[in-house]
Amino acid sequence: MTSAELEQLKQFFLQRDRFAKAAGIDILEIKPGYAKCSLEVKDQHLNGVNIVQGGAIFTLADLAFAAASNSHGTVAVAVEISITYMKAVAKGTLYAEAREVAVNPKLGTYIIEVTDDAGDVVSSFQGLAYRKKNPISEFFSLE
Repeated sequence: MTSAELEQLKQFFLQRDRFAKAAGIDILEIKPGYAKCSLEVKDQHLNGVNIVQGGAIFTLADLAFAAASNSHGTVAVAVEISITYMKAVAKGTLYAEAREVAVNPKLGTYIIEVTDDAGDVVSSFQGLAYRKKNPISEFFSLE
């Protein structure tokens, strides 16, 4: 994808992924096989014991996974995901960096590391994406 297409993909996810948008997730960077997202922790992200709810961390990692796996220009959807939580967080900003480990015409494997402001690992997420034949750009203009 060209840099203009990658920017269009970034805007696509920021606007069209309504769940991630409602959570307040931002895409900081996207390039082929890579994406970095952030989430400023707010009260709405905390669970009953005042730490970030696991679903909020998962959603952050999942958007980075989606952006990275779709960055080659074809629709990619998750077929398997696992996440491990390593550190509790109650404030600050969380960052998810998705890196492509392997890719072929049908599958892509990604490791997503979620870190806090200090750079400590909060969670490790591994995703396997099925790469469809449809160009992701087919969805750019949909309302």
